[in-house]
Amino acid sequence: MNLEDQIKIYRSLLEVVRKEKDILVSANLDDLTENNKTKEAMLLKLKGLESSRIRYTAEVASAEGLASEAPRLVDLAIHFGGEVGERLRNLHSVLELLLKRVQEYNQQNEKLVNSALEKITGAMNAIRDTLTEKPTYEKKGQMAGHGTQSGQLVSREA
Repeated sequence: MNLEDQIKIYRSLLEVVRKEKDILVSANLDDLTENNKTKEAMLLKLKGLESSRIRYTAEVASAEGLASEAPRLVDLAIHFGGEVGERLRNLHSVLELLLKRVQEYNQQNEKLVNSALEKITGAMNAIRDTLTEKPTYEKKGQMAGHGTQSGQLVSREA
């Protein structure tokens, strides 16, 4: 069933974003690259499954004479009632919980990435500042070394 497949992938995706947090903390770029590839593949599968789900619900809505062409899972659960309705409600709850957890981990991971970027930017600015020659006064009272640089990160000669 499409929804069960989505749940399986969302569970796997949750594990991937949990792992991503550990990788970000350890700063292992190779593992991060591999983890991102896995996450992208899962997101592509989910996109395909979601397209199928939308098509299936439209077909069900048409066959059941429902007013909405794309009813929500909860709407279908109410419409069908009984065991089918209960099963749809359970699937909806599981999907909702998994999505919430994936979003929470993604937000935490985003904070880690932003923090790392701030530290890198600060370090680059500090390096740039150390390479800039500080102006000094000459004997005549004029500033010396104005606009020159005392060092370069990369040589222009190759």
